[in-house]
Amino acid sequence: MGQVELNRRTLGVTFDAGQKAKIRLWAPYASQVALTINRDSLTLPLTRSELGYWSAETDQLKPGDRYSFVLENEEEYADPASLVQPDGVYGPSQAFDTSAFYWEDTCWVNPPFDEYIIYELDVYTFSAEGTFMGIADKLGYLKALGVNAIVIRPVTPFPDAQKGHHPDIFMYAVQASYGGPGQLQKLVNACHYEGIAVTVDLSYNHVDQQKQYLEDVAARCTGSDDRNRRRTGNNGRAWRQARRQYIVENALMWLRDFHVDALRLNDLQVLPDAEAVLSDIRQQADALTGLTGRHYYLLVEDSPEQEADQDAEPMGGGRPVKADQAYRNYYETDGHTRKAYREDFIYDRQFSSVLRELFGREAETIVSEPSVMFTRPHEAGHGLSATEEGGGQPSFESMKLMAGSILVSPYVPSLFMGDEWGGTNPFAVLTPAEGGTEASADTDQDLAAAASDAQPDETNKTLYAYYQALTRLRRQQPALYHLNRKQTSVNQQPDQETMVVHRWYERNDILCLMNFSEEKREITVPALNTYWHKLIDSADPAWLGPEAGPEWLSDGDTITLQPESILIYKGCDQPDPQACADEHVSV
Repeated sequence: MGQVELNRRTLGVTFDAGQKAKIRLWAPYASQVALTINRDSLTLPLTRSELGYWSAETDQLKPGDRYSFVLENEEEYADPASLVQPDGVYGPSQAFDTSAFYWEDTCWVNPPFDEYIIYELDVYTFSAEGTFMGIADKLGYLKALGVNAIVIRPVTPFPDAQKGHHPDIFMYAVQASYGGPGQLQKLVNACHYEGIAVTVDLSYNHVDQQKQYLEDVAARCTGSDDRNRRRTGNNGRAWRQARRQYIVENALMWLRDFHVDALRLNDLQVLPDAEAVLSDIRQQADALTGLTGRHYYLLVEDSPEQEADQDAEPMGGGRPVKADQAYRNYYETDGHTRKAYREDFIYDRQFSSVLRELFGREAETIVSEPSVMFTRPHEAGHGLSATEEGGGQPSFESMKLMAGSILVSPYVPSLFMGDEWGGTNPFAVLTPAEGGTEASADTDQDLAAAASDAQPDETNKTLYAYYQALTRLRRQQPALYHLNRKQTSVNQQPDQETMVVHRWYERNDILCLMNFSEEKREITVPALNTYWHKLIDSADPAWLGPEAGPEWLSDGDTITLQPESILIYKGCDQPDPQACADEHVSV
């Protein structure tokens, strides 16, 4: 890998303090490269350097100018490290100076990852505007919901399936119709002002398309025979080195130039050198921490195609299954009860058990790092509705049960846009047309109002208030927001489809009774030598449920759980109504 500079990008177009542009392109096949500015109004030659890079410095290229690379005096190509493609992925690139933005988040401190309550959203469908500023205008809504971190679904330019080129190479660019890189910086700045951390979603499995893109360029320039020779010659090692630098600089850019707090790295394991790439990203992020004083998190997605690690059985024996489960089927019974969930694993310089699996090697040290639990399957593309996957829309009671089980789990909880008002398919709208703002498909809901404009009927309002109560509970109880899974015990009854979860931290004890069945179930309170005071009850009529459970429980009590319900209790030394009154979560 080439030299990565911690303070600035080396790829694409950057600007120094004097507004002089520095230009660098990897084009190993070319014998001549030039830069054309503002559609041929000015053309500048680039100089070849080692390892196939071409570079130049000029004061003729300014922020806002459009530019393209010209190879062999023939076709023009956009910059693979472009920050914005204002005319779509097949138009010229536009120069952008990331250092020009005035940041106001000097006092921002990224919270410990295990304190995150995450909300995943899609820029286009979250607000009526479908822009970063549309999100910024609704940060108050997210704070009221109780989340302190957001995951922004991919912001890179959209491909056009009708054209046979390779648009997915623009991993540095920010979709122009969302507001481009400038508005993304403003959004992150606003999030930090409101106390909300920001994660961006990245899919580096598309980077290999750059190789095909460059080989297509080579074929046009030198002929197919020479193209094939280069494919089978020294191209392999050179390409791997260039790709690693492209990916590592890209990851560093989001952290440094856009001030994001975490990166979610999807399908990283498909890269042949995934372990080295991930290690390089972590090393550079740690170096950036030394420079900024801020901590950055890397979330490595557990691929649904991977079999789960049988040695890591979270929640006391639940067996991980693939992520393409219906929202309704959080539990399913087929001879045994299986726990359907999706996980992202935080990565530091040591390997967790999932990374041992992903990268096919034994870890010298297995560390217990927090992982993320989702309320529904995460898909890199469009969301799948419960109706499509599960054969029916989830019931209101099951939605409350799902929310409760996620927010009391020993994982970082992640909510999907629309969960809080009962949306079954919030990501159904396809991406806007390339370079435009019009939706390319209709849905069965009026999503122009977006997830954050809660529907006006009583059920939706109640569900939103219920989510608020759960997030408040999560923040209040140390046993819930401390993620030591060794302080969690689980008793599952697969034949009854019930689960009893006991979580504790120091003198704080939380007992969660869950019934995933559509029938009432009787359950016996475990003998833990304490009294239990009810904090929240999804079946309470206050939450539009069928019947409330008892306010107090003690060892050995047998109670009836309502269908698809969750009861959450706090341990008390004595059955005194005042002892836990301050901890009761009300409607």
